[in-house]
Amino acid sequence: MTIPTHTTDDELLALILKNQTTAFRELYDRYKAAMLLFAAQRVHADLAEDLVQDVFLNLWKNRSQLEIQERISGYLFKALRSRIIDNMAKNSHAKKYLDSIDAFAQSHMPTDAKVREETFMDSIEALLKRCGPQYQSILRMRIEGFSNQEIADALGISEKTVRNQSSNLMKILRSRLSNCILFLFF
Repeated sequence: MTIPTHTTDDELLALILKNQTTAFRELYDRYKAAMLLFAAQRVHADLAEDLVQDVFLNLWKNRSQLEIQERISGYLFKALRSRIIDNMAKNSHAKKYLDSIDAFAQSHMPTDAKVREETFMDSIEALLKRCGPQYQSILRMRIEGFSNQEIADALGISEKTVRNQSSNLMKILRSRLSNCILFLFF
C-alpha cells in the first residue's frame, strides 16, 4: 500500500496505530532529516543518528500503547530531546564514575609506589653502609645527576676512578638488589 504524499501527520499516525508500515516509513522520511539536524547540533553526528533511530524504533514498538495528545512532530522532537538529555546524563554519570575510579587509583597507587621506592632506597642505603664512604658519595652524586667529571672534581679523584668505582658499585647493586628490583616493579 502506498501512502499519498499529501496525507496529514494525524492520518499517518492513525495508520501507524493500525500497524501500517508504509505510513510509518512516510512519517520517518518526513521527520528524519529535521530530527538529525536538531540532534547533531547537540551531540556528535553518529550519536545523533542513533538517537533519532531510537526514537522512531520506540514509536513503532510502542504503537499499540501510544496516546499522543499533541501533534506528532512535537511528540517526536520532545522524545528526541529526552533521549539527548538522558544520553548526556548517562555520559555525565559515566564520567563521574570514571573520575572517581581514577581518583581512587591516584590516591592509593602513589602510596604503594612510595612504599616500594622507600623499601628499595632502604636496601640501597643498607648496602652502601657496607661499602666505603667514597662509594656512598659517588652513588649519591650519581642519583642527583652529576656527571663523572663533576663527581671527580668534587671528590678530588680522577674521572677514571669514578668510572671504575661506579661500575663496581653497579655490579654490586645488581647482584645484591635483584630481588628488590623485582619487588619494585611487580
